[in-house]
Parts: sequence; C-alpha cells; structure tokens
Amino acid sequence: MRANRRRWFLAWLAVLAMPAFAQEKVGVRSVDISQNDDGYVANMVMYAPVSRKIAWDVLTDFENMEKWVPSVKESTITSREGNVLTVEQKGATKFGLLSIPYTSVRRMQLDPEKSVLATQVSGSMKRLVSLMRLSQDGSGIRLDYKLELTPSAIAATAISKDTLRGQLTDQFNAIIGEMVRRAK
Repeated sequence: MRANRRRWFLAWLAVLAMPAFAQEKVGVRSVDISQNDDGYVANMVMYAPVSRKIAWDVLTDFENMEKWVPSVKESTITSREGNVLTVEQKGATKFGLLSIPYTSVRRMQLDPEKSVLATQVSGSMKRLVSLMRLSQDGSGIRLDYKLELTPSAIAATAISKDTLRGQLTDQFNAIIGEMVRRAK
C-alpha cells in the first residue's frame, strides 16, 4: 500500500513538473520547413535562458561568429551606417559527406534588442532573407527565426528539408550555447 502511494505521488509530481520542463527547453524548440517551387521557408522557435542583452550581443557579434558557429570560417563587418551593417561570411556547409563552400554578403538591419533582418546582397545562394525576433519568455529569451532561401544550382542538389533542418538546428544550438556560456 505504501509503495503504491509513493508511486502515485511520484507520478503526480512528474505530471506537475512537465509544463515547467517544456517551457524551459533550452535551444531549438521547433523547426518547420516547407518547400516551394524554387526554395524553402523555415520557421524556428528557440529558447535561451539568458538576458535580452546577452542574446543580442551574441546574435550581433558578427566579427567573432567563426568561434562558435560550426559552418562559419570567416566573418567580417565590411560597412556600418547606424543600425545597418554589411557582413561578409565565408564557410562550408556539410550535407552528409559532401561539403559545399559558401560566401554570403548580407545587409543587416538591426532593431536593437528586438530584431535582425538579413538580406543577401551577393553570395552563393540565389536568394536569402531572414528575420530573427527576440522576445521575453519567462526568465529567458524566445527567438523566432524565419528564413526564405532559394539555393543556387550547386546547393540545390544537396539541400533537402531534412538537411536544412539539421544545419539550422546545429547552427542555432551553437549560438544559444554561446549565449549560455556568456551568461555564466
């Protein structure tokens, strides 16, 4: 009888704790990728148990991204006009055993501690536009990311919904990992 009460009590505690654990899931919470005629649209929801300032500082630390984003080998701010930056990044994206080098020059429109709108000016993709939004979520930050991507001919042969999901998940888990590291 006592063992049954204890099991019931532990099960009840687990049920009560579930919403808290689900709410505090650190990193990527969801990834939704759809494919259209010539490209992909990805929508992601992420969570970082850090302050808005730390999240913002990491997201906009373009000149050091090669230190914690696995696919970035070089990242440089080439121009700055107020809250509009031009950032050039070079790296390689892995698709299974295949590694495809890339270059991306993007115009970054910053709304401090709220959003980053990135539009590719030139680079390896036909088209790339992304929007990252930050919002308070309990004691941390919710990150909502939307990517619209039209791959070039070479990249189109390697990209699929699954490979894109894996690349984005790896990239943002690394970025959130840097946020958590800086918060300590």
